[in-house]
Amino acid sequence: MDIISTGKYLELAYKIYSLDSEGNKTLEYEFTEQGPDHFVYGAEPGLLEDFSRKLQGLAKGDTFNFTLTPEQAFGERQENLVMKLARNFFNDADGNFMSDMVQVGKVLTMMTSTGQPAQGIVLHIDDNAVTMDFNHRLAGKSVEYEGKVMLVRDATADDIPQHSCGGGCSCDSCGGGCGGHDHHDGGCGGCCH
Repeated sequence: MDIISTGKYLELAYKIYSLDSEGNKTLEYEFTEQGPDHFVYGAEPGLLEDFSRKLQGLAKGDTFNFTLTPEQAFGERQENLVMKLARNFFNDADGNFMSDMVQVGKVLTMMTSTGQPAQGIVLHIDDNAVTMDFNHRLAGKSVEYEGKVMLVRDATADDIPQHSCGGGCSCDSCGGGCGGHDHHDGGCGGCCH
């Protein structure tokens, strides 16, 4: 029987909950048996170290339930990651503000000065600036993972990620709040593992 170890391809069905200070749970995202999270263990960039450690040694059919503290998961909120950007930075080629795309509550992908993508949520728009929060959406929160190992097998060359986010991470690139990756957020949403 294959167990989770470096080089194994995994499929996991699980729920991700954020916990408030009283321990109340809020469902953030779910990978179902029909749409599992999948990645190659030890080859996926951005996989949270403590998420990875909790999975090691599990086999197909095993269940898991564990909680990661903010320090183990997405870190504490950092106020320096809430930034005011000049409104004209969001103008199109004709100099018009892109109001259809830049709206309060929307998640936008920006580029850092080093060319790295960064996900941020628009908090406020005024005549001069757009205020954005680049903290991970689960920063400052403990996160609970509850799920089941659906598949463990040797990885093939096709399973190895060819990009920086794939199969469960924590950026808003996937749209929701994923699992053990720290850069997945659409299908996973701001990610979560």
